[in-house]
Amino acid sequence: MSNFLFISIEESFFIIFIAILVFGPKKIPDIARGLGEGIRYLKNAKTKIKNEIIKNNIDQSIKKKDNHNHKEKKYIPPYSIKRNN
Repeated sequence: MSNFLFISIEESFFIIFIAILVFGPKKIPDIARGLGEGIRYLKNAKTKIKNEIIKNNIDQSIKKKDNHNHKEKKYIPPYSIKRNN
């Protein structure tokens, strides 16, 4: 944790201190909440896109297998019986 994102602990405290000075202590929870919601939204979007890609790949592989199994069959006319009347 001391090297999180290549930032030392001292630098992290300095960034937090500057954020408190700029936004004020009452705004920090709102900003953190907004960042959390944004990150959650991005994670959900990433998961949905990933699931859609997986679903499309599965659908395409099923179609390929179905096309592979259904080879063209030669048409054979039905057998007809001619009656002599």
